Amino acid sequence: MNKYGLNLRPAKPKKQPPRPSIALGFNEDDDNDVEKEIAIQASKSKSLKEVEEQQRKALEEDPTIFDYDGVYDKMKEKVARPLIQDREERKPKYIQNLIQKAKEREQYREIVYEKKIAKERSKDDHLFADKDKYVTEAYRRKLAEREKQMELERIRELQEEREDVTKKKDFLLDFYTNLDKNVAFGAKDAQGRKRDNRAENRVLEKREGMSPDASNQHQDGNTDEEQHSLAKTSSPEESPGKKIGDQGETSNLSNISASPLAMRPNPDASAEEKSPVEQPPASQPNPEHHKRSQDAVAAAKERFLARKRAKQQ
Repeated sequence: MNKYGLNLRPAKPKKQPPRPSIALGFNEDDDNDVEKEIAIQASKSKSLKEVEEQQRKALEEDPTIFDYDGVYDKMKEKVARPLIQDREERKPKYIQNLIQKAKEREQYREIVYEKKIAKERSKDDHLFADKDKYVTEAYRRKLAEREKQMELERIRELQEEREDVTKKKDFLLDFYTNLDKNVAFGAKDAQGRKRDNRAENRVLEKREGMSPDASNQHQDGNTDEEQHSLAKTSSPEESPGKKIGDQGETSNLSNISASPLAMRPNPDASAEEKSPVEQPPASQPNPEHHKRSQDAVAAAKERFLARKRAKQQ
């Protein structure tokens, strides 16, 4: 119930006076505080040693374990790399070739313009014949570079014209020629065979009395592959050690009729074929067989030469 009028405050309890402080040296709490501080410092030093030991072990395992900035940069780089690639300038596939062709056309236009200027200037040369002419070093370099470029362009055009398939007549000859030029297919051996075949042709011309023009045409008509087969069939190493019989004669005649280009005899082989006739070994059954085979070879060779002359005429 509210009281109206003068309200008196209740009396506050009196505070007890504080106890007098104990003199220094007689306070027991000071000793306890020092011991606590020592224990805290000891625990801190122990924990620091443990932390340092753990850090050392971690660094031994991975030197970049605390490289937080590097890891963060790598994470951001993975995210930003696709964006950078998208922002890069994308050029068309054949832009480089187009730019090169544009440069070549520009150079050609400069050449045409300078030729035009030189032609116009030549009309006034008689007016300035006694005057000195000065050419800068940069212009000399430009002229030298242009001459070099024109020479390369001329060589390229000649090579393209030489390799033009539409202008080649004998594709098979070109094919075998390229094979003989290839080192993987024995280009050096092919060159040696060509030299041997040329020597054989010269010996054949002397024996048969053929004209040089006919022999040259005959040599040009042979392909390198046919010369290779001729070198195999007419190699002198095969004739001395083989026994000559009826079966050998028939196989020789069939080979001659199958490839007419193999008709050209090897001088060494012919010499070796003549030697068994002069000195027949004991293993040879009858010299008449060998004589008949020589007659057949000579007849086949004459027929082949007659056909060759008819074709050339």
